[in-house]
Amino acid sequence: MGDSRQLRVLWLSSTSGLFDATANVSGYYGGGWISSLQKAVQEIPSISLALAFPQQEKRTKIVKDATTYYCLHKKSLHGVAKLLYYYRGYRCEDTSALLSEILWAIDDFRPDVIQLFGIESELACILGQTNIPVVVHLQGLLAPCDNAFFPSGINKSSFLWPPSVREWILRNGYIFAKKKITVRGQRESALFKKVHYLMGRTAWDRQVSRLLAPQAFYFHVDEILRDVFYEYAGQWQRPQGTITVASTISNTVYKGLDVVLKTANLLKKETQLSFVWKVFGINTDDGIVSFFERETDIKGSEVNVVYCGPKSPVDLCHELLDAHVYVHPSYIDNSPNSVCEAQMLGLPVIATNVGGVSTIVEHLKTGILVPANAPYELAYYLTEIINNETLSQSLGVSGSHVAAQRHSKEDILDAIHMVYKNMVLER
Repeated sequence: MGDSRQLRVLWLSSTSGLFDATANVSGYYGGGWISSLQKAVQEIPSISLALAFPQQEKRTKIVKDATTYYCLHKKSLHGVAKLLYYYRGYRCEDTSALLSEILWAIDDFRPDVIQLFGIESELACILGQTNIPVVVHLQGLLAPCDNAFFPSGINKSSFLWPPSVREWILRNGYIFAKKKITVRGQRESALFKKVHYLMGRTAWDRQVSRLLAPQAFYFHVDEILRDVFYEYAGQWQRPQGTITVASTISNTVYKGLDVVLKTANLLKKETQLSFVWKVFGINTDDGIVSFFERETDIKGSEVNVVYCGPKSPVDLCHELLDAHVYVHPSYIDNSPNSVCEAQMLGLPVIATNVGGVSTIVEHLKTGILVPANAPYELAYYLTEIINNETLSQSLGVSGSHVAAQRHSKEDILDAIHMVYKNMVLER
């Protein structure tokens, strides 16, 4: 590639980025950081960007703003075919049709480099199928997530009683999710052998990728957060009134809702704190809520836990600014953006020391780390942060300072541009 033309970059993503910036399916606000990165990369004059993503409609190509979009057709399952998939489909997923769609986008756009967001994505079927260099942007890692899927005391049998239509008839409940993540984790490990370039940001994802893909080049590139968290960076001030604890949890078994309930129960029984624990991302009627309230024998409403559902980035930002502390209770994670966003605001953070979290939270310096499934330790540190304003302010300020450096848009764009250039030079 000569210097006289733009570097052509094709992204493969399960989300549509800025294609429809106002879209919000079923209240889900995930993937926003990819849109933030896209917005920044579009401003680099030397890069011509395309984004390919799956959807149910027929394939289309649309040039919009500064990006060429390839809407890849993915056939949706209905009726008996869908039921058969739930019964056995996780073992025989056919990605050949999707691969054909990806190759169509490649043939049309003719990229110099391809960036694949997540080796766990079904779009990873492109690995080993093109001569165009592909860099995998590491997100979740399914094999380690599979290893930590069930919290202590929980297994597949836990979901079989009381009987439910999802688990017994449709077979698309949490047992299905576990089976699917196991099979896809095995495929992911095999796909790592086909990877030549990796883009990660934590000691954990580097360790896992070096183990599974020792042949690959690993580049450290941090992630750009959603715009509103830059706008309010460092503006958290310790609020007055009722203590508010904040967490963001998805409807997933290993995200730690059981830890929230057990910790809130301890605080209610063993302390005199007047608190409310706001859990964003899930609603009261979500299946994960009824399951863990039954398993722990703890009702959220009885221990001051409030399920607030999904929030827009702006609304979530303001909720966090009104909180006293952010808690991330997950059993496994790489670099949770929810933690990074809380840090960016200056809100003190307590997080479980799992996966890549220790790369973004340094214990008693930029936050507090506790073991997974450690409600007693978590309850202790919550009381410490709540009762010790000096500690609270110190963790918040230090966390905000480090997050501002880590998520510098300019530094991240320089790093990602350098990755692209190195990949082209290696061809």
